[in-house]
Amino acid sequence: MEEDSRRLGRIELNDGRLMPLLGLGTWKARLWCTYFAPSDIPLCLDKSLSDLQMDYVDLYLIHFPVALKRLDDELFPLKDGEMLTADIDYVDVWRGMEALQASGKARSIGVSNFSVLQLERLLSRAKVPPAVNQVELHPYLVQTELIEYCRSKGIALTAQSPFGSPGRPQELHRGNTDPMKLLEDPVVVDVAKKHRRSPAQVLLRYHVQQGICVIPMSAKPNHILENTKIFDFSLDEEDMKTLRELNRGWRACVLDALKSHPFYPFN
Repeated sequence: MEEDSRRLGRIELNDGRLMPLLGLGTWKARLWCTYFAPSDIPLCLDKSLSDLQMDYVDLYLIHFPVALKRLDDELFPLKDGEMLTADIDYVDVWRGMEALQASGKARSIGVSNFSVLQLERLLSRAKVPPAVNQVELHPYLVQTELIEYCRSKGIALTAQSPFGSPGRPQELHRGNTDPMKLLEDPVVVDVAKKHRRSPAQVLLRYHVQQGICVIPMSAKPNHILENTKIFDFSLDEEDMKTLRELNRGWRACVLDALKSHPFYPFN
């Protein structure tokens, strides 16, 4: 069933539901970090459902393992330049997620930006295992240990920022260790020329060929169309090896203000 689904551009989750290997940004919703209090968890989903004009979502994710204080509608509440965190355990948040799934408002539930250690702790206490872990993945950030762990536990991976997030504002760029120029890397360009494809198509194919879902971000119609054309070619083993060897541990999406928090996942 899994191999048949993959050929059709889908994978089967551990709850039996199917998820597209290629997402264009409308398939998922997320529980934001300021809504981790038990009474706020259903409110956040209800708001998303109202905005989407839907009765349920296919997949609902915890956005990040660190809770933030709810302060009006601020995404990143600050006081005196410091990020305001809340003393809420992501394990307790997961219990609220399980309740949402039981209510029928979220068909599948998962997490985002969770490390191996956090997944291990969550699995030891969860009634329902997360179906998905959505994390930053690309050849500059291969994360082999995380990939192997999720596979061993039946947790599907979704790759966010597969191009190194080149469209981020300049103030979020991370200097010489930023993956923003991944699309221009000579190795990626050479593999693309070999297959007569674009660098973007090669980077997307790199993920789906591993059975990893991928969610590229683009606002240009021609790029969106191009991104869909990745199921009619394959990368050979040498291509995959060459791309993996680009690994540098470079991460585009970090929250430096939370680095000292015990639940910060990227240490």
